[in-house]
Order: sequence, then structure tokens, then C-alpha cells
Amino acid sequence: MRSQITRQLRLLHSYRASDPIEEELRGWSYHHPPIKPRRYLSLSMGDVAYRYCETKRDVYLRRNGVQGEANQALNHGLSVHRIFSTISREVSRLTLSGLPPWDVVSILMSRCSKLSRECQDRSGCEQACKSFSLDLISDYFDSTSFIPTISEFRVDGTPLGLSPRLSVDAITQFSMVVEIKTGTPQDFHKLALAGYALALESSLELPLDFGTLIYVRGGELRYESHYVSPDLRKEFLDSRDEVISMLSEDRDPGLPTVCYPSCPFLSHYRGG
Repeated sequence: MRSQITRQLRLLHSYRASDPIEEELRGWSYHHPPIKPRRYLSLSMGDVAYRYCETKRDVYLRRNGVQGEANQALNHGLSVHRIFSTISREVSRLTLSGLPPWDVVSILMSRCSKLSRECQDRSGCEQACKSFSLDLISDYFDSTSFIPTISEFRVDGTPLGLSPRLSVDAITQFSMVVEIKTGTPQDFHKLALAGYALALESSLELPLDFGTLIYVRGGELRYESHYVSPDLRKEFLDSRDEVISMLSEDRDPGLPTVCYPSCPFLSHYRGG
């Protein structure tokens, strides 16, 4: 994982040098606009960052007490996140225990086989799990100063008007935010990286300038790293303020022109 991210980081460093982040766009500036929210509504990251529903009517329904329905796509995503979170912890535990590399690999390959039994796409999950494990292991044994990847890192997003129980998929040794996605790549996925970076900055008071999206499609992994630029931060904050205005005014944003197939509110969109 590190080698793939490192290659992408070289380019991102140049972006940061030419477009530095102003102090007012750091998460620790949460007492002042534009970081300071109009209201504190404990929004989830999905409420703000994701636009699967172009009008955000899914957010409106959820916040008005409508229960979404589970479906295969959502269940698959949850399964993959659980597997990757477990493997991240296992890699850290095993590599730091002093076991030789071949023993670590053997244990993890067996672990992936067992963990993947809960997946609908069992073979795809197993292959993705093994690939992810090998990437993490290579990071450890190729490095003289390895810092474990921290998975499911909890952060309080309250200063930004977000949930007090945000969960970041992972933070790497680069102080880089990581998000794992199982669906089709979308441009707005980058907004979650900005949101988590801002929340972590408000909590830790340390700069987080980069993020990586890991797309899990079948048994393949794709790493996509991004500079959490001033424009990306502004876009996230604008989206947050848009949601706050919609909910504060109790304004139904109306139906989207196209509903995404895995929307948990499909049964409510035409009748609710």
C-alpha cells in the first residue's frame, strides 16, 4: 500500500506547494467562519459528503425519522469494511509480535479465508483481503520506521457541526486519511477525505493534507490519493452548510431525476 501511495504523493506534494492551505481552512479554526457551522446538528459524514441522491432527499428523510431498508449493496459494503478493519489490526499485531514474514503471511491468508465467509462475493472478498494484507505486510518489512495503520479511528466532529462519533476507516503512517469504498468511483467521494481531515485537525490540532480512497471491486484494489486542497475543503464546507440550511428550514428538497439503485429509501421516494 505504501509504495503505491508514495508514488502518488510525489505529485501531490507539488500541488500543496503551489496551492497551500490557509489557516482559516484548517480544522482547528472551528471557532471562526467558514469552519464554524451555522448550527450544530451532529451530521454524519454521509449526510454532507455523499451525493448518491442529487437532491439529498435521502438525508432529509433520514433526519425526519424515516427508516431506510437494508439491501445487498449496503450489506456488502459493511462486510468489506469489517474485514479490512480486522485485517488492519491483525497485521499490526502480528508484525509487531516478532514473527517471521512467512508465518505472518500464512496466518493472514487463513484469516482472510475465514473472514470472507460472511461476504456475498466470497471469492472476491477473499482475494481483496489477501491483497490488502500483503500490501500492509510489505509496508512493514520494507520499512525501518514502521508506524501501524490505525483502523476505525474515532474522532469527535462536533466542532464542525458533525457527529461526535465519526469513524475514520484508517489513518496511515503518513498522517493520511483513508476511506474504503465498494461501489462505483464517484468524484464526491473526495469530499469525505476533506471532512475527515478537517475533523481530525479540529481534534488533534495537527495538519492532514492528504487522503486516499481504496476502491474494492471484486477481488481488486485501486488506490487513489488526493491532496485535501483549499478548494476541496471549501466544497465540503459548502455542502455542510447546504444540508444545515435544508434541515433548519425543514425543506423537502424534492425527488431526484434519477434514483440510485442501492438507495435504502427507494420505497419512500415516490410515495413519501
